[in-house]
Amino acid sequence: MPTDMALPLFLSQEDFAFRRSPQDRSPASSCHEHTSKKTKKQVTFADHRGLPLTRVKVFSQFKDAIHIPHSVRLMPSNRDDDNDELVLDFTQPASDYVLFRQNLDRKCVCLENCVLKERTLAGTVKVKNLSFEKRVRLRVTFDSWESHSDVECAYVKDSYPSAYSDTFCFSLALPRLLAPHRHVEFAVCYQVAGAEYWDSNHGHNYRILWSKDKRRRDGDSQFDLGIHLDAFGSLTCGHGILPEWPSYARYENVGPYY
Repeated sequence: MPTDMALPLFLSQEDFAFRRSPQDRSPASSCHEHTSKKTKKQVTFADHRGLPLTRVKVFSQFKDAIHIPHSVRLMPSNRDDDNDELVLDFTQPASDYVLFRQNLDRKCVCLENCVLKERTLAGTVKVKNLSFEKRVRLRVTFDSWESHSDVECAYVKDSYPSAYSDTFCFSLALPRLLAPHRHVEFAVCYQVAGAEYWDSNHGHNYRILWSKDKRRRDGDSQFDLGIHLDAFGSLTCGHGILPEWPSYARYENVGPYY
């Protein structure tokens, strides 16, 4: 029985466009084809043309003096004495834990960490466990040892008890009328088994100063240029000009170390 079979024929767009006669092409299509040929891009790399792929430029140090405007040189540092505050004049002893343990083993008592906040000094002390009965106190002066007072430390139960050492804590309210030229000094005393051990910061005592006195001692001048070089040798003007930018050079208000 004869059967009619019809096969579908599909032509691609390229074939269809190729078979069109020039008379059937519209001006718009010709213009589009001409534009497509003009906008065709080709990517080449530098090494194909014999050029290097990288370029290195070395900057040397400044040989000429940097001219600083007079208005910038005389700009005050925006540090008002009315906003002066008390700051710790020592690093946290337990920040170097290996050295801290060595000092504790040798001196039997060590200031561990302390915090100064709102005229209150609080901290912890580690003592070597030489006997069950023991006493720990702070000896502090506010007038360069013309007088002094003792502050008792309280025993603190450690989260991870150890037979090697015990922890004591203290809290001391600083006087609100401390003279601007005065500072606070203190040392730690440990009494056990009829003996007395001291931690006096290697004979220098632990000191609390006014921030302006600390800056003056560290060589800070009355006026701040406001222009500094960063770690890459570039000029920056944030310090002094924008004093409200955060500073990460202080860590007095970190919590006690446990």
